[in-house]
Amino acid sequence: MENPDRTPLTERSDGFNYGYAMNCACGEVSVLSAEDYFAEADGAHMKCSHCGANIHFGIAVAALRDPNDPALDDDAVARFAWYHTSTEADWPSTDYARRFVEDMEQADHHPMNRDHYVSFHTTKALHLGTYETAIENMLRRMHDEHDGGEQFYLYRVAIRILPGRINSGYRDENHDDAAQLTTAELDRDDLDAVRYLNVHEATGVLSLAVRPNVIAAVQRTALPLHEIALPPVPQLLDRDIETLVQAKDEMEQAQAKIESIPHSRRRMMHFGVYDDPDGLAKKAGDLEHRYFELWNLLEDRLAESYLPGVSKSIRRDFNEAMASWKSANPTVDADGFVARYRTMAALLEKSPEVISHVAAQPSRSLLSP
Repeated sequence: MENPDRTPLTERSDGFNYGYAMNCACGEVSVLSAEDYFAEADGAHMKCSHCGANIHFGIAVAALRDPNDPALDDDAVARFAWYHTSTEADWPSTDYARRFVEDMEQADHHPMNRDHYVSFHTTKALHLGTYETAIENMLRRMHDEHDGGEQFYLYRVAIRILPGRINSGYRDENHDDAAQLTTAELDRDDLDAVRYLNVHEATGVLSLAVRPNVIAAVQRTALPLHEIALPPVPQLLDRDIETLVQAKDEMEQAQAKIESIPHSRRRMMHFGVYDDPDGLAKKAGDLEHRYFELWNLLEDRLAESYLPGVSKSIRRDFNEAMASWKSANPTVDADGFVARYRTMAALLEKSPEVISHVAAQPSRSLLSP
């Protein structure tokens, strides 16, 4: 896939082990390592490297990581390969508004101001970012938006922006909302695209909110890519999985002895609110707690083994997303979970191969004839 002028798209990617930049009240920016960010060192406080004041760091004061980010160049913006993840197999779809209304009616949802509600939700700008931004967006949606069991697609996007139709500089998402930007707001500002500082995914990089007609072409691949899965580490987790399987058997045996008792009452018995004369409810509750602890330990071991090049913050987000996938697939055993984990982890550890794969897919032109 090429730019509309037939030049090849330019890739930009900096991996999943990035540090952070934080704004100080003095107007300067200080750098923070990924390790200190995750550990929330000194109660999530750092010294400004310019004035020495304390900065309470976090996304609320996140700054642009690279003050010379090439995406600040209007001409370069249109030459980049941009990325997006979606559960829609035909994103961006010209049929989205009709389907939105259809889904709303099937759910018997009746908003107070129907026309405004439909217009707001069907005229939002489309969001594009780096490869890392797109993958982190998928992880966030899996955990935060109950999409753990959904099929996701990765889109590689070519755009066309005419001179003067993108904002100068960039919006700071902490001060000027970009997530809910609509085409009406783009109309108001006489723009086709808004460049903004993304503080929610790949914190500290520039993303775009664009009109649908800015997108010239897309390439798509379903995620994850089984052919790029990380190889298993022989015998690495055999003991962990064996212990987990045994713990599950013990938990289920204990639960079977009290299955006639409603779950809510069992919990009260476990915590001593109601009598538990034989101690069966407490035993079942303790075994359940141990089983979940062992799952958490397994996930931590998996992150250490299969995500060595990923920061601890992103490992945490990844494990939360995988926990949501597990909840959406309750019949999957430990071996099946590990297999899925290896496949998903490759999206972060083998990003150049994933990018090459999607870049080799057929393109779908969205330009009007």
